[in-house]
Order: sequence, then structure tokens, then C-alpha cells
Amino acid sequence: MMRVVRLAAALLIALSASACADADAADAPLAITNVVVIDGTGAPARSDQTVIVAGGRIVSVGPSASTAVPRGARRIDGRGRWLIPGLWDMHVHAFGNEFPDFAAPLLLAHGVTGARDMGFYVDTARFWTGEVRAGRLAGPRMVIGGRLDGPANRTPWVARAATADEARRAVDSLVAAGADFIKVYSRVPRDAYFAAADQARRRGVKIAGHVPHGVSTREAARHQDGMEHEDDLMRACSAEDEALRRELAEAPPDAPPALQLETIRDHARRMRATYDPARCAAVISMLAHTGTYLTPTLAVYQPYMAPGDTSVMHPSAHRYVPRPMLALWRTRLQRAEPSDTSTVAAFFSLERTGEMHRAGVRLLAGTDAPLPYLIPGLSLHDELVLLVRSGLTPMEALRTATYNPADYLGALDSLGTVRPGRLADLVLLNADPLSDIRNTRRIHTVITNGRVVDRAALFGRAEAYARRSGHGSRR
Repeated sequence: MMRVVRLAAALLIALSASACADADAADAPLAITNVVVIDGTGAPARSDQTVIVAGGRIVSVGPSASTAVPRGARRIDGRGRWLIPGLWDMHVHAFGNEFPDFAAPLLLAHGVTGARDMGFYVDTARFWTGEVRAGRLAGPRMVIGGRLDGPANRTPWVARAATADEARRAVDSLVAAGADFIKVYSRVPRDAYFAAADQARRRGVKIAGHVPHGVSTREAARHQDGMEHEDDLMRACSAEDEALRRELAEAPPDAPPALQLETIRDHARRMRATYDPARCAAVISMLAHTGTYLTPTLAVYQPYMAPGDTSVMHPSAHRYVPRPMLALWRTRLQRAEPSDTSTVAAFFSLERTGEMHRAGVRLLAGTDAPLPYLIPGLSLHDELVLLVRSGLTPMEALRTATYNPADYLGALDSLGTVRPGRLADLVLLNADPLSDIRNTRRIHTVITNGRVVDRAALFGRAEAYARRSGHGSRR
């Protein structure tokens, strides 16, 4: 319960997130009239509704014929349009690059009004979120992670722990710095992992991330609030799960890249050859039973599945990407070999994603942007398409980016739905997302905290930064 309280409090502190076209009009009521409302609860869409917003919150939602529009309210004509809750990307690395000129404007312009950052320097992340709260920077609400790994990880913004005592101190230091949750990585030693999970629970923060090599996915399901990607699940579906994890744990962290890649390819072959449906079903059932959320990040794999398919790379959006980052993306993709398609396919599965959903595992939409060809904000819409391809309905896919994030964060009283009393984070669409999930891209208006976002200005800021950028990525 304390973890829910802490995250909800962190979100409520961010109520003043500002990214608006007209601050002078911010205090005036806003009326979205004659619109189709998809409220995020899973209820059927309601036609010809009027939504009244004032003071940054939704005041009323009702039939247009009986809902009075306040005098002096700014009107947005919703005829022929659909209103959904603001979207969340629950797996980004927003602060490792230029947050104010890259991730922040692109996330918000694409209708992503909230995001969960998976860890950078916590003080840097706190500074930029403070700028958003103060209205000096246009950006989404952010939930900030602090990274924890084993001692071999020398990345400067990662806390390291080799023992249980070190793990507890690391959790304390990350929480003291302002982390809203702890993200664990793959090389946290077994004893340190369990100590970190216990200390996170004592400090009232969630723990999410990878499943460390020394811990089984079934064990982690009892301790982690969330798991990222499907790598660990797919390994757990193999009859050789324990042997594969032991080999990874014993592998030298500084092995040459070529050797690391060969290990990945070897493990992929063995995972495919030893897939055990019954074992997989049991692990998935455990995830559902414990209520562990999983963020599949399906979009991150797509550029490697069909390197010649430019549609997943969004070339028209490259004008918003700093040149050094684009160069890095191209280099990484060029290094991929044709055989890597089957290798990558061993670490995720649209079929497994659908199986998890049908079994009751709670899913979150997340992208891992800005890994290669993942455009902040834009790629979340790709993730929704992939979730539908996995077997979710468009309504269910929408909920992975609206209702489910709010539930995970303990903030359903403020976020995730279009209901009176909720924060006015909204996206107005020009086409019906329930008939075609790709219509979430057809954005007419983005609203955050009751204010209309100047999308053109946000895109302009990102494009201007990309043009003048001459430095490399800091991720």
C-alpha cells in the first residue's frame, strides 16, 4: 500500500505540468462539445457528449443536450471526433538525451501526457520535472526510476550492490535522491536482489525491471511489481531456463561484443529448441496470480525483424532526431545479420503476449524509446498496433496506455479515465480508434492539465534542436 501512496503522491505533485498554447486562457473553462467519449474504463463509447474542464480537472461529462457550457468557456467542436484519456508510455529513457528539446516535446505532441522513465541521474530527472511543474518547460508528467545493478555495471548513473547490505543502502540512496521506483537490472546478485526488494517495500516504492540472472521469473513475480520486455519470460518458457541463466550470470561482463553476440545467438537457438508450452503456461499463470504487470516493449524489436522495412523506422519523423542519434541507429542496424531475425524472435512473441493477456496478466504499453528507430511519442502508437496484432481488442490496447498505467501507479482517482474529478489529460482524435487502433495517430488536439497543447510549437522545437545538434547521444 505504501508503494501506491508514494507513486500517487509523486504524480499529484506534478499537477501543474504545463505545455500549453495559451497560458492566459488556462484559467477559463474548456468545453469539448458533441464528441464521442471513450472513457478508458472499458465501457462502450458514448456519442454526442460534452466534456467540461476547469481548474485543470474534468468537471462534468454528459449528453450535449443537457450539459450546460459555462459562460466564457473556450469551445472545441468535437463533432466527428473521439476523446480518449491522455496516453502513457510506461518504458522510456527520456533524460539520457536532451529532454527539453527532444523527448519532452515529442512525447507530448504525440498525445503522450505521461511517461515512466527507467532511470538516469535522479537529480537531473528531478530538475527537469521541476521545470515542467513550474510551467517553464512543456512536457509530460514523469515518474522517475533509479537504476540498481551488480558491481560490474560501471555506468555512472547506476547504483551498484554486491551484497544485501549494499542493496539496502543503494535503495535508500535512490529514494533519498527522489526516485519514485527502483529499476533492477540483470546482474544484481541473488541475495542483493531480495534485500533490495524488501527495502523498496519498506520505503514505500515499487520495484520493476529485468529479472536478474540469479533469480527465476517465478521467484521475481513474488517480489517485483513490474517486469520489462519479454526476454526473461521467453527464457522461463525453456526447459533449459536454469542453465541459461547460470551461463549468463557466470559470463564475464567485459566479454568482447562478438562473444556476447554469439552467446545471445546460441541462447536463442536453445530457447526455441527447448520451448515447453506447459512450463510457459505455468509461469504466465503465476504472473497473473501475483498481479505482476508486464511491459512487453514489442516495438523495440521491430527494426531488427525486417531491416529493409522502412515503415517501422518512420523516415518522415527523422527530422526530429538529432543527427548523432540517427547515425548511431543506422550503425546498430547495419551490424545486424539476416540470421538475427530469428534470434530476435526468440526473445519476444506476439503469441505469448496474447496468451498472457488471455490468462489475466496485466499489460502496460511501453516502447524503450529512444533505442534505434523508436521516436518518443510516435512509437507508442506502434506499440498499440502490435498489442492488437497480439490479440488484444483496440479497447484493451488503449487501456494498456491509459487505465492500466493509472492502476499500476495507484492514481486511478486522478488519471487514466475521462470522468469527473480526474485530471484533464486528454487526446482528441479525428477518427475512431476502436474501429482501427492506428487512428490514435490522427490527433486533433492534446490537452494536459486542462490546457490545450501547441503541437506545432513542440514539433518545431524538436526539429530546430535536431538541425543544430552536433553532439552525440548521452544515453
